[in-house]
Amino acid sequence: MSDNFSAKETLAIYGECATTITFVPDGFLTEEKTFPTMQEAVDYLKSLDAPPLGIVLHIRLHRRNIPFDRDNVAKLMRELL
Repeated sequence: MSDNFSAKETLAIYGECATTITFVPDGFLTEEKTFPTMQEAVDYLKSLDAPPLGIVLHIRLHRRNIPFDRDNVAKLMRELL
């Protein structure tokens, strides 16, 4: 994880962007869910009973996907209440 990664700044920049989460809930299956905003995606991850084994969050912006790895997603979940 980048030391200068800021969850609040990330939300300010990408918060209104469509966001897709690709995650591995049990080690065997990969699931993918798309949300209208980044905050809704983070809220969904927080609501899960057990944290997924693997997580990648993809922000859709200007016809590009911007991936966030597990460490940065974890920081988003911790800092964004």
